[in-house]
Amino acid sequence: MPFGIYKAEQGYWVRVLSAVSAGILVLAGAAWAWSQSAAVELPARGYVLELSSIEGSFSPGGTVDLIRAADDAEGTETIIATAGILSYVESGTTTARLEIDAPEITGDLLVADAELIRAGDADAQVRARTMVPVFPVIYLQAGVTAGVMLLGVIFVYYFVATHRGSVDFLINTDGEMRKVNWSTRKEVIGSTQVVIVAAFLIATFLFGIDVGFQFFFRAIGVLQT
Repeated sequence: MPFGIYKAEQGYWVRVLSAVSAGILVLAGAAWAWSQSAAVELPARGYVLELSSIEGSFSPGGTVDLIRAADDAEGTETIIATAGILSYVESGTTTARLEIDAPEITGDLLVADAELIRAGDADAQVRARTMVPVFPVIYLQAGVTAGVMLLGVIFVYYFVATHRGSVDFLINTDGEMRKVNWSTRKEVIGSTQVVIVAAFLIATFLFGIDVGFQFFFRAIGVLQT
């Protein structure tokens, strides 16, 4: 048994074609796994906040309060969380990009609820926010897809090369296929012509019967003209 292949010299083409067919299914499963894993929401490593109406300055290494603006008559603000500042880049006189770590959120609130940020005397409005995952989602996609393909290859190899029951079945299938009496080109063409002519004759006969019944039932008044 070279390379662990059981009866390697028998049933070659049936085993190869079975492996190819199974490989196509594995690739389809890997493509499905790639698309599905893209929708997985990974834990947040941090957030990128797009700011506007900035007053003061924010310093990397410091902390910032995420605040939900007042939504009642008393003007009460709600502090959602306090986060560490990872980077701060001004993109204009009144806009900037602030990156924070993943804060511990208070209660049932979310980072998406933050409308303002404040650090000492500095504050700004949050106009957009983007979650930064612990690692790029494409790494998860690649890992899951590679895992599916690896398991698929192992299964296909086991099925067509090493498992005695399945290999014997494929070898027997190959033996039975060799016993098939394949028709010649002339026989195939002749049989096809017979089928086509017979189909037309049967259709013509049934059409004639149908027309005859129509005349008969109209004659006895069952069908209206």
